[in-house]
Amino acid sequence: MCGIVGYSGEKKALGILLSGLQSLEYRGYDSAGISLKKGKKIETIKTKGKVTDLITLIAESNIDTSATIGIGHTRWATHGAPSSTNAHPHYTERVSVVHNGIIENYRNLEKFLKEKNINRRTDTDTEIIALLLDLYLSEGFDFKNAFFKTVEMLKGSFAIAAISKDFDYMMLAKHESPLVIGLSNNETYIASDVSALIEYTHDFIFLEDGDIALIDKGNVTIWDKDKKETKRQPTQIDWSKEKAQKGGYKHFMLKEIAEEDEAVRNTIQSRIDEDGNVFLDEEISISKEFLKNLDRITIVACGTSFYAGLTAKPIIEKYTGIKVDVEIGSEFRYYNYLYSKNNLFIAISQSGETADTKEPLKMAKSKGIKTLSIVNVKESAIARLSDSCIYTLAGPEISVASTKAFTSQLAVLYMLAFYIAQLKGKDLKPQAKQLLKIPSLIKQTFDKTQDKTKELADKYYNYQDFLYLGRGICYPLALEGALKLKEISYIHAEGYPAGEMKHGPIALIDENTPTVVVAHPEEPLYSKSLSNCEEIKSRHGKIILVSNKQSDIVDDFIEVPKVDYDFAPFVYIIPLQLFAYYVALFRGNDIDQPRNLAKSVTVE
Repeated sequence: MCGIVGYSGEKKALGILLSGLQSLEYRGYDSAGISLKKGKKIETIKTKGKVTDLITLIAESNIDTSATIGIGHTRWATHGAPSSTNAHPHYTERVSVVHNGIIENYRNLEKFLKEKNINRRTDTDTEIIALLLDLYLSEGFDFKNAFFKTVEMLKGSFAIAAISKDFDYMMLAKHESPLVIGLSNNETYIASDVSALIEYTHDFIFLEDGDIALIDKGNVTIWDKDKKETKRQPTQIDWSKEKAQKGGYKHFMLKEIAEEDEAVRNTIQSRIDEDGNVFLDEEISISKEFLKNLDRITIVACGTSFYAGLTAKPIIEKYTGIKVDVEIGSEFRYYNYLYSKNNLFIAISQSGETADTKEPLKMAKSKGIKTLSIVNVKESAIARLSDSCIYTLAGPEISVASTKAFTSQLAVLYMLAFYIAQLKGKDLKPQAKQLLKIPSLIKQTFDKTQDKTKELADKYYNYQDFLYLGRGICYPLALEGALKLKEISYIHAEGYPAGEMKHGPIALIDENTPTVVVAHPEEPLYSKSLSNCEEIKSRHGKIILVSNKQSDIVDDFIEVPKVDYDFAPFVYIIPLQLFAYYVALFRGNDIDQPRNLAKSVTVE
């Protein structure tokens, strides 16, 4: 969950490193640092805090800014508390190293080093890498072979970039943590994420697990997990620089809510024709015969992606007749799930690197289960591990609180339901054509509800507890709405099925605990949702209703455009995201980088 950036070329490296770190700060912001190499000298500056703190420190230093080789890092602490000492890069007299991931066997390696009278100065597992490299260099290995020997000893997940004062090239290693190489003329960039490099290049090599690479200005040499020199074909990513910037919005989160219509449109427009035919053949290599005979689908995900799976569950079951289980990745990986003979395993992850989703995917594959992933990042680990992958085409999502990932994942799940039903001979062209109309409805919803949600956020931002209630397809939206409020406003919020209110949560209701009710007039239990509202009012609770139909019972009403019940999630989620955003805004919080959270959870 840390951010790595590096450069080797003919330009001054410092500005490139700092720009890249600022782009990657959503991955970690406990501390930041850089190392610059010039001649036979490496200079390192690092600090606790954000990249702006690092920039201030550099401005006050005497560091040589003409260096053309460098590495940088922004950290989200795993081993060792946030501090300047524990910040990356970690270095010795000979080398400097940045690392994302966890070295699981660092205690054994530390013991090995202590036997040679080599001791750690920090609390981090990363320093072990620097100490091992230094050891092998002192024993006469050149940098490349010292790096190979060091990586061979490591167990865990890691993306590593290292430089040595005596060698003019950079070494990289990747295993179960993302690392990409950006290509340009006579220069090479490296980073954890393409968003850090998109202003410099659109051509990227995505390293595979087990890869080791040598970077020497514009020359890239790669060895695979068997230590055989190999070629990795570049992938062109057509995201513009502006895509990864705020585009005039105050925060990335608001910008990304505003982009949800575009994200869904991009995701569906090349996969559904105007007649309602769904085309996923090129992306799903699993046989059509197998898909036609499915008797069970297992969806595994975490956080917002898990709620996307829960939301789509009744839709998939309704239109395909297939039983769907939706499981939390961090729990699923630790119990013995009973797969059926004709079972499809679906992994959902925005980043494609989520550890708690990736491990269950590996488990399913080891049992011979067919696997399909839904991810946003091309060539990510989960995408590569799966038998088939359907990409959401949402573009980069920078804000830690996920928004457009949710709606674009929903779009893929809906398309998948329609595609499987289509294979079964069902005519769902009207439903598929309805999905084509959703982007414009999302846009209408954003425009229609933005001012109202801001007004209500101003009214309610000082409250400390919220309940979110929903029934049917709106219940997972209550969960996701509560999650968004918790993530960025730091207000305690709980989502419940409305029918469960009388089984405990009603005890919390009073004038200081507002309730957000998500209710579609066409839902079978709509009248019961209104009865729940009556019960809340009788206990002096305040109610915010999200619906396309007003009710005299509630205190406040967020009106959304009319939409068919099955497609309500795409529309009803927008004001829930906006409400959370504006509450956090009025509370003065760091919306794009909420405390204690990171964008991509790549370690357990």
